[in-house]
Amino acid sequence: MKRTLLAAAVLLLASGCAHHNIGASESLETEEPEVVAVPQAGLQEDPEAALMFNVLAGEIAVRAGQTGEAALFYGAAAALSHDPEIAERATRIALFARERERALGSAERWLALSPEHGEAVQIVALLRVNAGQTEAAAELVDEWMERRAGEDADPHRSLVSLMMQADDRDHALETLGHLAERRADDRETWRVYAELALRFDATDAALDATERGLEEHPDSIGLHLLRAQALERDTRGDEALALLREAVADHPDSRDARIGYAHALTDHADDREGPREIARLADLAPEDDEARLTLALLSLESGWNDAAREQLEALEARGVREDEVAYYLGRLYELEDDAASARGYFRQVGDGDYRQDARLRLAALTLREEGPDAAREDFRELQGQDDEDVAREAWVVEVNTLREEESYERALERASEGLEVFPEETDLLYQRGLIHERLDRVDEALEDFRAILELEPESASAMNALGYTLADRTDRYDEAYELITQALEQRPDDAAVVDSYGWVLYRLGRLDEAEEQLRRAWSLMEDGEIASNLAVVLWEQGERDEARDLLEEALEREPDHERLQRVYRELLE
Repeated sequence: MKRTLLAAAVLLLASGCAHHNIGASESLETEEPEVVAVPQAGLQEDPEAALMFNVLAGEIAVRAGQTGEAALFYGAAAALSHDPEIAERATRIALFARERERALGSAERWLALSPEHGEAVQIVALLRVNAGQTEAAAELVDEWMERRAGEDADPHRSLVSLMMQADDRDHALETLGHLAERRADDRETWRVYAELALRFDATDAALDATERGLEEHPDSIGLHLLRAQALERDTRGDEALALLREAVADHPDSRDARIGYAHALTDHADDREGPREIARLADLAPEDDEARLTLALLSLESGWNDAAREQLEALEARGVREDEVAYYLGRLYELEDDAASARGYFRQVGDGDYRQDARLRLAALTLREEGPDAAREDFRELQGQDDEDVAREAWVVEVNTLREEESYERALERASEGLEVFPEETDLLYQRGLIHERLDRVDEALEDFRAILELEPESASAMNALGYTLADRTDRYDEAYELITQALEQRPDDAAVVDSYGWVLYRLGRLDEAEEQLRRAWSLMEDGEIASNLAVVLWEQGERDEARDLLEEALEREPDHERLQRVYRELLE
């Protein structure tokens, strides 16, 4: 049948009705009358008339919004026609009508009529996957990937995209398993299989895929890295570390292997082994500046400051990545409370990605070391930037630093001035709320926290701050409990939220539950606020020696912590 049949059929419909293709998101609702059954006597003897009838009936059904009927008629038309355009339209209508079985039949007809059409291949493959026809889907995808092997496009990337669209992830993984077996000599197919298994949280499938893939391709660094991820998911971190150590030994020139092993070290090595291995990895490729910088940053994140310093200073000596190296050396000395060295390095950071953050940190350090007046001009300049993100951050950093330095009145003044410029900046509202609470302006603190929730109704931080303030500074415990439990639903392992939950339970007189939650908060983060709350509950529970030991331990770590000092005085003096 000629390609003009579809257009000719449409012209036979009501005058002024324009034909258009059916897309997945297109509405089919119209005010056309319902489809009326038309006698088909004699059509069996005239295939061309039957085809015309089914196309016309299908179009009438489309315009009436009766997608199921349209899919039925167009499915019959596709079976009669040799025109891939009709089969394509039949497929799209059936998909829109959610007639999956009929869509598959029409799509397979479309593919038979147009075997090189990439979209037809993908739709048939996806429908087969969803129908559980995994071997047939794998066979089709295998043939399609073979045809695309010489093209510029990467068929493996398309394979990932295709399988991510599957309705049934188990069927998608089963299809990939069949495909990998068919293409056992293609390491990238094994990699895609393992990668998607990890994305789908199918750890066992990922382990199977990587084990089988490495049997076929023992030198594949990508498969080694994916297997290590799967072992981590399976809580077999020591095996992951050993696997990556072996990969580095076998492939010392592979940056991916070295960096993958370094990541595993940060999770599983102790403070002695980790730095030693970081140094060894750097020595394997002493001129690989990018890898050395990555090793430095991983060390910095792990608290291995000496290892980080060694790698950063090596880069500094080589005169490479100067801005990044200066920035991260500044961060390192900032962590070590060496303000003079940190400020010196932050001043060295030139224009580029690290410049603005370096200037913010420099201004904050100047404020801490020399007082607010010394840092005023630096902050004013940053707050006057045309880049609103930089300006907002400068306000937040200044107010936060003033609050941490206990310059509460000055912090309150600057927070209010910043909110005149950015009235909906929730970080400033949050900081101001904390300052108000510290100044015993409880109503104003509650107002700021509520203002955040008006702007961001799902903000767990604001719920927690408002709930904790209500629990700690008022007798509105039921309201506090409701807010904190909402925050806890969002952040069940956030130490600050768990602490608030324990504290409101204490206020409600549920001491056993309060002790349990506050102990959990302390295990998540050894913080002075948590220690003071837990000590109060332990004291009330009669566990006074433990309460005393806890307070003394926390004060040794944070001797200037105001709440700790107050609780210590109230309980022990």
